[in-house]
Amino acid sequence: MTAPTLIRLLRTSDVIEIPSGRASTLPEGTSVRIMQSRGDSYTVWTDYGQMYRVDGKDADALGLQPGTGEAAPADTREFSDQMVWDVLKTVYDPEIPVNIVDLGLIYSCKIAR
Repeated sequence: MTAPTLIRLLRTSDVIEIPSGRASTLPEGTSVRIMQSRGDSYTVWTDYGQMYRVDGKDADALGLQPGTGEAAPADTREFSDQMVWDVLKTVYDPEIPVNIVDLGLIYSCKIAR
């Protein structure tokens, strides 16, 4: 697994602390790494070991385009085990920046039709 790229916040941003849920702010210039992106929010990890949720409306603080509020286009691929594994790899443990598959928390995936 490669480490996410270090980003410096372009402006002060309102954030939510993970896992406490407490509202906070990160000042401009704070170094963060994007650990998870869900389109309408981002989970970032700071160099001092804290994780935060950044709303999609504040994506510009991360140097990204803010979401348009439109739904993502429907996925037209055929449903498969690999598709499930790919999605599970986007779910991170809230205390450490490792996904639940690489942590070994998922033992198998079987699709019942």
